[in-house]
Amino acid sequence: MQHFFYNINLFAKKNKFLFAGIVLALLLVASFFATRISFQENITQLIPSNDQSGVTSKVLEQVNFADKITIIIKTDKNGSPDELTNYANEFIEEVNGKCKPYISKIQGKIDEENIQETFDFVYANLPLFLDKKDYKTIQNKLHNDSISSIVDANYKSLVSPTGLVSKDFILNDPLGISFIALKKLQQLSVGEDFELQNGFVLTKDKQHLLLFITPKLAANETDKNTNFISQLEKIKANLNSKYSNKATMSYFGSTPVAVANATQIKSDVQLTSIFATVTLILILAYFYRNISTPILIFIPSILGAIFSLAVLYFTKGTISAISLGISSILLGETTDYSVYVLTHLRNKKDVKLLYKDISKPLMLCGITTAITFLCLFFIKSEALQDLGIFAALTVISTSVFSLIFIPLLYKPTNKNLIENPNFIDKLGVFSYHKSKFLVVSVLVLLVISFFTYTKVTFNNDLSSLNFVPTELKNTEYQLEKIANDGNSKSIYLVTYGKSYAEVIQNNNLLFSELKKSKETSKIQNFSSIGGIVFSDEIQKQKINDWKNFWNVEKVSNLKNALISNGSKYGFKPSTYDRFYQTITQQFNSIPFEEYAKVKSFFLEEFVSKKDNFYTISTLVKVPNEERDLFVKNIKSQKNIVVIDRKETNETFLSALKSNFENLVNYSFLIIFIVLFIAFRRIELVIVSII
Repeated sequence: MQHFFYNINLFAKKNKFLFAGIVLALLLVASFFATRISFQENITQLIPSNDQSGVTSKVLEQVNFADKITIIIKTDKNGSPDELTNYANEFIEEVNGKCKPYISKIQGKIDEENIQETFDFVYANLPLFLDKKDYKTIQNKLHNDSISSIVDANYKSLVSPTGLVSKDFILNDPLGISFIALKKLQQLSVGEDFELQNGFVLTKDKQHLLLFITPKLAANETDKNTNFISQLEKIKANLNSKYSNKATMSYFGSTPVAVANATQIKSDVQLTSIFATVTLILILAYFYRNISTPILIFIPSILGAIFSLAVLYFTKGTISAISLGISSILLGETTDYSVYVLTHLRNKKDVKLLYKDISKPLMLCGITTAITFLCLFFIKSEALQDLGIFAALTVISTSVFSLIFIPLLYKPTNKNLIENPNFIDKLGVFSYHKSKFLVVSVLVLLVISFFTYTKVTFNNDLSSLNFVPTELKNTEYQLEKIANDGNSKSIYLVTYGKSYAEVIQNNNLLFSELKKSKETSKIQNFSSIGGIVFSDEIQKQKINDWKNFWNVEKVSNLKNALISNGSKYGFKPSTYDRFYQTITQQFNSIPFEEYAKVKSFFLEEFVSKKDNFYTISTLVKVPNEERDLFVKNIKSQKNIVVIDRKETNETFLSALKSNFENLVNYSFLIIFIVLFIAFRRIELVIVSII
């Protein structure tokens, strides 16, 4: 190894211009590709995963509620509900005009045309929206006195001013079966804390109006989303000023949090890198008593970083900005190699002797450090894996560049003695092993450490990884207060599968469990599509129940009763022909795509699909005292992910602890093997590791 570096040194000295040209050309090429690498600013890339947390991550990335931005418009001291709806209308108009490239849709305003569409769909598929309790209710309507009352009420409604609107409803469905079926849509709501006013969703106290923005871009596309959030902030400032003392707006969501994180990460990377560089330069300048030597020391580190980024560009194309920020610690590590070479060269001044003495130990140091960083690959965290690759490449290349360039660039002086040694010089010549106080102190600290090292714990709140500005925190708190009272907790349950059929079947099972839990007061309420979107098997069973209920005798008796009671009011025998056709027609099961066409079902908010991975989400309100037991029981079901802060923390923390425990074991084992191969003496290996 020493001959390799020495021969390069001789070649460079004999062919200065050629060598300089080769180095410059390689530097320009590497720099070009290094600047082409793109940076990812997703804070969640730091979190390791295992099989369970991997599914959780996949679900979190896919579910539709995760990327939504919630807009909260609240009344001020002089405000009113009308001011809220006026503000909301202007906000929607502004956002549609200025943020169109960034948003997919805005929800929170109900269009009247959707009501008719919903009624038509339910009427066309009545059996699917009825259960056994509903058939008991319908049976009670079939008694002659009940039919007489129904026909009388229908007649009064038809001759009233509202008859123009209600005519088709009455003629198509005189018994009001559709309205029984429509009640199933209440299962899409999680409670009675909200109401409609002027087409908007307001809280019961009419103090808050909620809108929901679905961005076109994923939350981690922070470059483009920064412009979006900037526009949103301008719209907010403008409208808050216009409606001063009447209404104010705030927002919260993963997109603004991700943008805030990205901005902070960029700032932190710059500050840490500048601080580390300046600090090292000052320390080195103080030690070497000039500014040129510290700059020289940094050259191999800079070249190593450029080389590493260029390699990563070809192998990955991207790197986590977080890992790059963490890599600022490498400055202290990699500059050590230059210091080793420079110090040895300054003391002995013979290049050949330099390579003989330190080539092997320096490269061994670089290799062991690089292998330690590569052990980060055992942690299933993209950001930490990026750190491992970048750090390993940087350490190895810097150690090589130090051995090549420092002997060429550094010109030692003839002075052997240092006049007026400074503080660092004195530390360097101090005999630490001869100080009884230091030896005893180290031994005491070591003994104490044996009793205290196990007391170090992980921060159990992974959300603290995020940087959340105060304003966003306040909005999150407001949203939490609106969604939950102090006695309950909102939890998302997500079923998943490999097809619509599988995930719908899983969700139907979950719906049945939640229905039982609500009846026994284990949960307060839940919002689910499980009561309106059924698997093919359940649909066929419901259609069969409809057929069995409307037998020939029952249809005949109903028809006679309606004709008999209707004749008193002048109704023709054919008045309810469309209704007779409905109760005797052949219904068929329908695919999920037909359900999805009904806008008022908002199925896209519950169901998502990506790369043959299907999910359906359900929102559950659970009493605080029942939360732990409920989560424990529901997790026993197949293909269900529980999403709330506590459960998500527990899932990812278990992966985090497991990954880091493995990292220590793997690192120790690999370094032990490398050192044993290098030294071939077990006692030297043990001493080195200690």
